[in-house]
Amino acid sequence: MNEEKCAQCGTPASPGAQFCAACGATLTGQRAHPSRKVPSAVQPSPTYLAPAYYTGTPTPYQSVAIRFVAILIDYLIIGVISGILAIPLLLAAIAANVTNGNVSAVSSGPIIVLSVVGLVVWFLYFTLLEGRYGQTVGKMALSIKVVREANGAPIDYGEAAVRTVLRIIDGLFDYLIGAIFIWTSDEKQRLGDRVAHTVVVSK
Repeated sequence: MNEEKCAQCGTPASPGAQFCAACGATLTGQRAHPSRKVPSAVQPSPTYLAPAYYTGTPTPYQSVAIRFVAILIDYLIIGVISGILAIPLLLAAIAANVTNGNVSAVSSGPIIVLSVVGLVVWFLYFTLLEGRYGQTVGKMALSIKVVREANGAPIDYGEAAVRTVLRIIDGLFDYLIGAIFIWTSDEKQRLGDRVAHTVVVSK
């Protein structure tokens, strides 16, 4: 083992000594111990970030109460639109029947006109709005919408049409049938939703 010596005077150095005992010169072979890095503060553990597609909350399926309020708004709007569109048709039908002397048609004609116009407006209102936006005006007002059951994607016009046609059954007894279907479904689906594979959720 080689013994370290002072570069100035050649005196053998003691093990671990930093200076020469004879002349006091700094021993060139001595190395200072590397300083240890002391953390200034304890670093917090990294925070886990969930993927963007994961919300961490269950899908908020909408039940009877809020959907019933939405449908009331919708039917009020449908009634107003149907009435506005039916007025000129009613006047024309009455005038034509009076001119022809068909008194019985004067009384029955308005009922038929209102029924046909109301049915067309009703079908187009629900199908076009839900097929395009997933929402009727009533649903927009209450911030709920219709989406596909499988992946939450927007529905198309075909699915909206199925939901609309099956309102004939769901709407029986002031929507009691639809309410029963909703109450007995984990996803809060009425018959139209079950057939079209859709659900109503918060927007």
